[in-house]
Amino acid sequence: MSKSQAVRPFGARDKFGYMMGDFGCNMSFQLVSNYLMLFMTQGMGLSVLDWGIIVVLAKIFDAINDPIIGALVDSSKVGKMGKYRPWIFYGAFAIALTTLLLFIDIRTFGYAGKFAYCLGMYCVWSIAYTAANVPYGSLNAALTDDPVQRTSLSSLRSIGAGIAVAPIMVIAPMIVYGEKDPVTGIQPIIPENFIWIALVCAVIGILGFMLTVALTKERTIVTQKAEKFNYFKTLGAFLKNRAALGMCLASFSQLVFVMSYGTLLPLVCQLVFGNGTDSGMVGMVMMLPMMAIIPFMGKLSKKFGKKEISMWPCLVAIVVLAIMLFIPFPKNDTGMWIYAALLGVTMLASGPFTLGTWSMVADCVDEQEIQTGRREEASVYATYSLARKIAQGAGAGFIAVLLALVGYNADNISGLTPQTIQSILDLSIILPLIGNILIFLVFFFIYNLSKDKVNANYEFLKKKHASEGNSTDTDGEKVEVPEIALATEAHLED
Repeated sequence: MSKSQAVRPFGARDKFGYMMGDFGCNMSFQLVSNYLMLFMTQGMGLSVLDWGIIVVLAKIFDAINDPIIGALVDSSKVGKMGKYRPWIFYGAFAIALTTLLLFIDIRTFGYAGKFAYCLGMYCVWSIAYTAANVPYGSLNAALTDDPVQRTSLSSLRSIGAGIAVAPIMVIAPMIVYGEKDPVTGIQPIIPENFIWIALVCAVIGILGFMLTVALTKERTIVTQKAEKFNYFKTLGAFLKNRAALGMCLASFSQLVFVMSYGTLLPLVCQLVFGNGTDSGMVGMVMMLPMMAIIPFMGKLSKKFGKKEISMWPCLVAIVVLAIMLFIPFPKNDTGMWIYAALLGVTMLASGPFTLGTWSMVADCVDEQEIQTGRREEASVYATYSLARKIAQGAGAGFIAVLLALVGYNADNISGLTPQTIQSILDLSIILPLIGNILIFLVFFFIYNLSKDKVNANYEFLKKKHASEGNSTDTDGEKVEVPEIALATEAHLED
């Protein structure tokens, strides 16, 4: 081993920097996820079915795009900034610009022009988002391979997302909804106000990403024999990785069914309870119980295991959602807050899975390295991200079809029948119920990384990395492999 130099140990600086990355991501992602449908349908005049087609096509494109960018990241060389941080740096500005372009006023376009612009710009935004988000997700495994610290990073990622979600959910509805219609009691949106929200989110998002780049450090690379990168080889191994497949199925169930509230909640508040302005506050009330368990995630996962704390609480959510189907919620603010409180209980129950997702993906990276002998953070993460994008597209399209089937018409919200409005409320309960049932079944029968298995994998890889011996700091300096082996990188270009 050549002479080594001291490397700053993993600590609070890295944790804060990593947290701010998801803050930066979600300043754009949450705005697009929660409000682009309202903007394009109620504001720009697209039908809900055409919106569903746009999202499905864009997500298919995005899903194809993910492994391509993952392969590019995995095959890129390590520079002075490391391997992942350069992608995050430049991707931040691309996300900001494309977010602004998504929310410009296109009401003067013909209908076909609106459809084409929305689809094209959504695809461009997806490229920009993926170019920053895939390397950001891979950064988790590059900062530490300690399972407890990974859980901490995953929880901090959720905190960063929550910090971004809060102002978007609370402040945005106060700006985008107009005065309540005196006849129907429904608040229409003000389309021209969305661009200003997008501008603020874009600027703040850049700041979050810059903190990630400045404060984190990709410490150690365990070098291995250079070989030409072959994504299909990685994909083949991924498909044999039972844990990774389990995570894909569980996340598919969560994104298609449980997270349907992201689309339905604004409609429920606007149409069922007649209070679109407070829809953001309702969302916050739902999320607060889940956020309360963040400080305990590390201890819970260490004592019980990530799989275990993600699976069993689903039963609580299933019971509460089943009961909600039989509650006659008053169509006023009181009913809205009862609805929010009960959904908050279900969010608390599903919180460990939501908060621990990215830590479990890092565990799947370890499992694949043990099975194949290759370390491929970015490609494994990108393949998992591909599954998430497919789920997001399928979920958006599925919800659009369901809304159309129950009679929802974005061009005539004042003319919706009471039956249609009740059906939208029912959908917001039934879909999360189905999702929690599926997540429980996936963890019970498919996902196989129990607490003991995760710990065994960690010990095996710690010894493996230490025995390989030749580690290189991302600033180009030789360093000793620490007692707790740090995350590795796989393929360098020939």
